[in-house]
Amino acid sequence: MSGRAAGSAPVDPGRASGGRDAPRARERRNLIEQITADAVASDYAAVDPSAAPRGGTTRRQRALVAALSLGLAGFLLALGVSSQVLNAPIVAEQKQALRDRIDAAGTRQDELVAEVADLGQQVEQARAAELERVTGGVALSDQIADLEAVTGYTAVEGPGVVVTLEDAPAPDGEQPDDLEQVLDSDVQRAVNGLWSAGAEAISVNGSRLTARSAIRSAAGAILVNYRPLRPPYQIEAIGPDSMLDTFRASQDAAELRGVSDQFGIGFSSQAADRIVLAAATSALPDTAEVVAPEEGDSP
Repeated sequence: MSGRAAGSAPVDPGRASGGRDAPRARERRNLIEQITADAVASDYAAVDPSAAPRGGTTRRQRALVAALSLGLAGFLLALGVSSQVLNAPIVAEQKQALRDRIDAAGTRQDELVAEVADLGQQVEQARAAELERVTGGVALSDQIADLEAVTGYTAVEGPGVVVTLEDAPAPDGEQPDDLEQVLDSDVQRAVNGLWSAGAEAISVNGSRLTARSAIRSAAGAILVNYRPLRPPYQIEAIGPDSMLDTFRASQDAAELRGVSDQFGIGFSSQAADRIVLAAATSALPDTAEVVAPEEGDSP
């Protein structure tokens, strides 16, 4: 007669041969594998056209939304193009009006420059006549004339050097690249080289340089004495006979030759027997102060 041993716990039939724990472990493993398999299989599952969408959009709805978006974008693009076409005559008229205003302002400025030059000559004549009437006036007049020639108050003439800078050639109807255009720094380099070579008076495209002159750029244009210039840029300088050789041997001329070789910018320098530079019409100093040399400075 068989029986249970005293005090022994009843045997759970589910634990025999692995019991219930083994199937649960297998269920957990199979659940992970099943989720993975279902996720992969759902991507490749055939879509039943008759099946109703489950909280999402069908391909037909997505295609309709895409078509509507493209249609709206095309409508807006067509509207913008038509607006530009309709406004083109008005824009062209406004541009032409602006050009006319610029040309008129430039003409008026040239007239004022000529008027300033005439008034300057009248002042010089009146001053010379007054100085002739006083003692020592002739010597003072000569001293004033020398100072005016150096500072740019009066027109000067004499032999000198002409340096020409020009944009690189471009195909018809096209604008040369920025690197192929003459920059304000190129004009500055040429002017500084001529001053170092002994120039006594310099002008750029007829604009006389003074101690207060500025060579800058704005909106793609080179400004000298705050007036825009157009290429080619002709820099005229009056000075000693050796000025051309000295300038060509300078570091400034070497850098300009390098720019010319690399980017095709035109650069040339030649001697001139006679150069006439007009008086400066920009703002000039009204007062000056003589600075005494310090001890140890050469006179």
